[in-house]
Amino acid sequence: MQISIDTMFHIIGLIGTIIGVIWYVSNIISTLKTDLSNSNQLNSIQDKRIQELEARINDTYKNCRDGRVKIWEDVNASKLKIAKLEGINKQDTR
Repeated sequence: MQISIDTMFHIIGLIGTIIGVIWYVSNIISTLKTDLSNSNQLNSIQDKRIQELEARINDTYKNCRDGRVKIWEDVNASKLKIAKLEGINKQDTR
């Protein structure tokens, strides 16, 4: 079995093409791995920021709720004082 020079050049060209494709695919995979790693790092940073914001929102909500409770306590205390004063005023006018 003899291999002609044309067939040999075809085989060498095919091997060179296969090596080029393998190199190109490995570069793409390497770039994808790097991009995924960077994305994971950025996602973890964003997760931490979101958790901090959620904590701040919960604290603010609690403070607002406590403030509303205090306001209603003051309003109710004022209503009781007004009712007492109106009761005293009605007794004095009799």
